[in-house]
Amino acid sequence: MEPVTIIVPVKDEEVGLKFLLDDYTRSNLKDLYDIRFIFVIDIRTSDSSKKVASRFSENIIDQEDTTGKGSAMTQAIEKWKSEPTPKIVFLDADGSYSFESVIRILDALGRGVDVVSGSRFLSGKDRPKGMSKLHNFGNRFLSRVASVRNGRKISDLCTGLWGFRSEALLKMKIQSKGFDIEAEMAGIVRKERLRHIEVDVEWSQRKGGTSKLRSLTDGAIILLRIIRT
Repeated sequence: MEPVTIIVPVKDEEVGLKFLLDDYTRSNLKDLYDIRFIFVIDIRTSDSSKKVASRFSENIIDQEDTTGKGSAMTQAIEKWKSEPTPKIVFLDADGSYSFESVIRILDALGRGVDVVSGSRFLSGKDRPKGMSKLHNFGNRFLSRVASVRNGRKISDLCTGLWGFRSEALLKMKIQSKGFDIEAEMAGIVRKERLRHIEVDVEWSQRKGGTSKLRSLTDGAIILLRIIRT
């Protein structure tokens, strides 16, 4: 089976990780691919996230010297480089995306594109159930700005589910420390002339915990990243 690495940044996501573990057990993803997880646990985590993550994998990184989603991803990428796989997936830890959606990402990568992201808005539906009006508006606004900046349609810039071919990920010299990582990756896709598509994925409200996203502050940071990248 083809090896695939799934990178998961974690901060206080015990409930979400338990949901993901159950979903992974039920999923046929592990029957299709040789799955290798890398978890990055923020040192500020106060629950049992690390213990739950250890039921998935021994590849666990303690995020001690830096904080933020972007920093977690860059640490995981460095770990991945020591044992690279042809395909890589970035997955949020809160249980809002299923492993069935991960399969859709990998299927699309198998069709020859470089980067695939999961969109919550491709179906044309209204605000996804469980998403606040503010987050819905912010996501759609930032996606429109990113579409103009990058010269291609992006329906869901701030999605928490991305897939890459190894050659594409190696071109991602990520500088972002926080939630602006998706905006930076979209810009790198343009600069490197990578082939990027979105696929429709299911999304549900986070399982337990609270969102780490500061709507206005992080929204402004993401907007600046779109403009600067």
